[in-house]
Amino acid sequence: MGHIIDTVANLTDHRDRNALVDTLLSVFHGLLGASRLTLWNIVDRRGSMWIRRRADFGSPRGDETQTSAPHPGNMLLPLETFGGLRDCFYSKEPLCRSAGPANGVRYVFPVMDGQEVIDLLEVTRSSPLSHEQERMVTGMLRIYRNHLGILDYGDCDELTGLRNRRTFHDSFARLNYGSCSEKCGELRTCCGRCPYLAVIDIDHFKRVNDSFGHPFGDEVLVLFAGVLRECFSDHDRLFRFGGEEFLVILDHVTIDEAYHALESFRARVETFRFPQVGPITASIGYTQAVAGDTGASAFGRADAALYIAKQSGRNQIRSHEMLVADGLIQGRIAVGQDVELF
Repeated sequence: MGHIIDTVANLTDHRDRNALVDTLLSVFHGLLGASRLTLWNIVDRRGSMWIRRRADFGSPRGDETQTSAPHPGNMLLPLETFGGLRDCFYSKEPLCRSAGPANGVRYVFPVMDGQEVIDLLEVTRSSPLSHEQERMVTGMLRIYRNHLGILDYGDCDELTGLRNRRTFHDSFARLNYGSCSEKCGELRTCCGRCPYLAVIDIDHFKRVNDSFGHPFGDEVLVLFAGVLRECFSDHDRLFRFGGEEFLVILDHVTIDEAYHALESFRARVETFRFPQVGPITASIGYTQAVAGDTGASAFGRADAALYIAKQSGRNQIRSHEMLVADGLIQGRIAVGQDVELF
């Protein structure tokens, strides 16, 4: 009993959702002796159901190698092609099936938010779970979902459901810079995979409110947030910073990956049709975050790049480092130098 209490305490210690997911899978691995665990996120795209791999723990061969990592990119897979996951989603009940002669059994557990399935936990192990183990998994998933609900209440924007402004600094402070240094941020090319911060602004949003009214403006913000979720990975962090301004922290990507992710999002917004309002575009400024940065200093650099994007005609993305290298921005907000965000 004491071990279970400690497990619950460790799980609910986390405020960062990625750390919470990693801990959840690690806990289940230890309690169940599972060879592999996968958490799938359910994505509803206008009535068509898709899944996205949030995290894995374990090895597909059932050996002792233990890893916890997101699926590369932000790949959406049709739910209908995964029979066990599909059946669990529609029945809203745990199911157990053979995982093949060499792999034992495979369970799928739904993660419920009220009457809605929001995630699916896939568990592979050598032998069937006991009734008590199944009850324990179901109970722990309820604790996980309830804790997410508590985090959402204080940390999420009420309109869009994205993280809110006050959570940005805490999220930024937990970034992993790897081998990046302050010098790395001055170069056109980076030493490898680093975090990037992007500031995104909806172009001419005031015209939407003035022409159609604030209810339609709110609908644009909600749909815009939905496009953000579609285009970025669960391990990226999405914020509504206020009004029509949004932030994205791209975690552990190369400079090319950062550009292509942001350009793909810009192009998706450009082709998305917002009901009644019609086409909307977005301008984006971004910067590499490096060791010694604060959220305020990185925001200042990305915001300066955003200003150039808007002054240059909007509906485009600009990198602060490239603008400095090309002489289009005089000076640079230094790493660690705070700017006023409020």
